[in-house]
Amino acid sequence: MENQNEIFDLEYENSPAKVERIQIPGQTFFRVNFSNGTPPLTLLRATDANQSKFWTSIPEGRQQLAERIGLLIEHRYRSIKS
Repeated sequence: MENQNEIFDLEYENSPAKVERIQIPGQTFFRVNFSNGTPPLTLLRATDANQSKFWTSIPEGRQQLAERIGLLIEHRYRSIKS
């Protein structure tokens, strides 16, 4: 059985960040706690009207940070599968 709430570490701007993957039926969220004083971030991978995938913050308003952290999360999962 897959772990529902996996926790792992990422490096963001030369500081560690703790990431928790939270799964609910039909969706996976990520909660990121930064050690450098940046407020926590909740993000998910969404699909727009053109069926393109993108990272977004919840609530909206921290889009650029969500995109940067989302790429780090993607890189982590791709490196595990390789």
